[in-house]
Amino acid sequence: MSAGLAEPSNSSVNTAAPPDLEALLRILRTPPDFTALRNPQNWPAIRDLATQSGVATILASLASDQPASADRNWCQQTLRTSWLRHEQSLLDLDTTLAILDNHGIQPLVLKGPVLARRYYDPPYLRRPSNDVDLAVRNSDLERACSALAEAGYSSLKSLAETRRRTHHVELFSAGKPCIELHFHLTHGAHGIPVEEFFDRAVRCVTPSGRTILVLSEADQLLHMVLHFAHGRNTSLFHLYEIRHLWERATPAVRDEAASRAAAFHFSAAFVLADRAVRARLGAPLLTGIAPLRAPWLQWLWGNDFFDRFEREFSNRDERLDFASRLRRRWFDIQMTDRPADALRLLMIFLRAAAFQVGARLRLG
Repeated sequence: MSAGLAEPSNSSVNTAAPPDLEALLRILRTPPDFTALRNPQNWPAIRDLATQSGVATILASLASDQPASADRNWCQQTLRTSWLRHEQSLLDLDTTLAILDNHGIQPLVLKGPVLARRYYDPPYLRRPSNDVDLAVRNSDLERACSALAEAGYSSLKSLAETRRRTHHVELFSAGKPCIELHFHLTHGAHGIPVEEFFDRAVRCVTPSGRTILVLSEADQLLHMVLHFAHGRNTSLFHLYEIRHLWERATPAVRDEAASRAAAFHFSAAFVLADRAVRARLGAPLLTGIAPLRAPWLQWLWGNDFFDRFEREFSNRDERLDFASRLRRRWFDIQMTDRPADALRLLMIFLRAAAFQVGARLRLG
């Protein structure tokens, strides 16, 4: 650790959790602790928490070999459902790639069933995706949107507004999964343009025989950490996946991912991920890698920063009052690496707000 990067105290790592949640967390840690499953009365609450937190398939896999206190029928049904959804995700991805391929566009596949096949054994242990996540070069973005529009997809926002406010185009079609075309990796309008990730992309082959591009190992790890921090994805599934990929990465890959985050001024995302995984899964991320520079406002974080972050963003309601929106923007500002990054982010917020006000005035 860098001397400027403050370690969370033990009190923040061992944040008190309700007994049922603590039991689930102990099962998800490495190595798993199945003590709670010795009492059959504990199982329903643990099972329901796992479902709510997105880790039902992981729990089903871990608990299926345990004594009868774990409901084996539920475990088997959960695994079967996940397998079927994984297979459907592969079909949805292949259909989308075929549309783009017919127009001469080769995207990067970011997450979904391909990530599952790279990092999980068997692949369906990863929670199945509800959308298709792709990265598309900015020069191909309009053509990709047009190609998908011909196939029946449409966007709720104009491409100009999307480029100004966010990092991906969302395309919808009735009865089909949402398709996200990323032109920045994450982090909205101030995210990392995807072009350079194509230069380091790795080729792999899908079960259908299609050759695709995927992120390099270090870039995949970087993406998962940035996706967690920017998307405010505080569920156990996202924390488990970060730890899962981290544990499978070599020290060189870990160091490369963290160093790349620092180069793009997103060290704070790794600091937050470290605190979150420590607090919930008892495993530090940032040991044994090149020192990271401390975020410039980390002195304001306090030991309960992740707890407050988690509480604030657990509400996914878009219809927030002004005070809630202001608090969330303040969290975003605190997670910048330098004053210049905070100023840039503030300017993006103000431009987006001005665009929204102007749009409402035109409509009104």
